[in-house]
Amino acid sequence: MPSSRAIVSAIASVSIAGVALAGCSLFDPNPSGLGSDEDLVVSTSEVPKYQPEDTDEQRITGDLSEPVKDEGYGVTWWNQGAYQDNTSGSVVTIRVRNDTDLPLPADSIKDPTLEVADGNGGWTSVDLLPYDPDVNTNIVAPGLDRPLGAGASTNLQYRFDVAPGNLWNARLKIGNVVWEGSLTL
Repeated sequence: MPSSRAIVSAIASVSIAGVALAGCSLFDPNPSGLGSDEDLVVSTSEVPKYQPEDTDEQRITGDLSEPVKDEGYGVTWWNQGAYQDNTSGSVVTIRVRNDTDLPLPADSIKDPTLEVADGNGGWTSVDLLPYDPDVNTNIVAPGLDRPLGAGASTNLQYRFDVAPGNLWNARLKIGNVVWEGSLTL
């Protein structure tokens, strides 16, 4: 009768041989029926990227605080009015909600344009005030500072070189939307 030590040794040898044989079949897929390398196809698809489109402008002259859906940009805008800047000019606030399934890159929203009535039936363009993060440490950076996720919303602020009192008859354009009327809501 073999000793218990010999039986354990024989079982260990069989187990090690079984693992070695099983390992060989894992490294060679052909005998296992997985097919040859020629049957293996790897494909990739490009992740869609957000791309705003210019569409017909929507001119809003009624209630300037109502939300406006911009199909070209895939967003909804809310004009939240203007207030006196703490240094000079006016701060215009626009809320934006991303209505797409893709994040909006931080650079996807261009700076808005602002015009005020010139008193002669025309319009005068108003400049954005410069922003320097090293100098303007107590002022919110203009525009979108990071990507805006799907369904997310945020407030965008822009500083313009005009007193709020002069915004009683103005035009503010962002994306494909133009609000015309009093921006001092």
